[in-house]
Amino acid sequence: SCQIHCSAFPEWLCKYAPYEEGSTVIFKNENDSVIKLKVENKDKTEKYSFRQNCKCVCDCHLFVDLKSEGKEDFRMAIDCKLGVGRESLENTEKVAVFFQIGMGNGNMWDIAQKSFADINPNDYGNEQLGDTFSLQTKTDNKFSNMIVEKEKGLVEFYDKENNCTWRLME
Repeated sequence: SCQIHCSAFPEWLCKYAPYEEGSTVIFKNENDSVIKLKVENKDKTEKYSFRQNCKCVCDCHLFVDLKSEGKEDFRMAIDCKLGVGRESLENTEKVAVFFQIGMGNGNMWDIAQKSFADINPNDYGNEQLGDTFSLQTKTDNKFSNMIVEKEKGLVEFYDKENNCTWRLME
């Protein structure tokens, strides 16, 4: 029998989705309209081990679910995963980071994502993703041009349906 040890989701990566459960994130557009999103759920993988099915790999993620407050039906989900092809994150030098944001009204969801290859999840001294990066949707969806900033999370996105840019209010 074998035992696999899996690391917690790296704290330095949490800086790109710095939301706390119960808090509110507010976006405003150039027409002074406002979207208020309440952080309903935040789930981060903690350190764990398992014995069964030792051919499996560690699953390590950060997931944040935000839902609109008020009449409008708007939801955003941020999912950040480490792509690990080995048995343990603790022994992994390089992995891929998959950062994905889903946004939508009702049942209509747009997904934007970005992958970063050869990231060392245990290297807390280097900011390997940079201070800011953008995510693009792969199809012609309602939302596009999403910009993520370290320490702030999603700071801007374009709304094609309303022809406006939403910016984080600080």
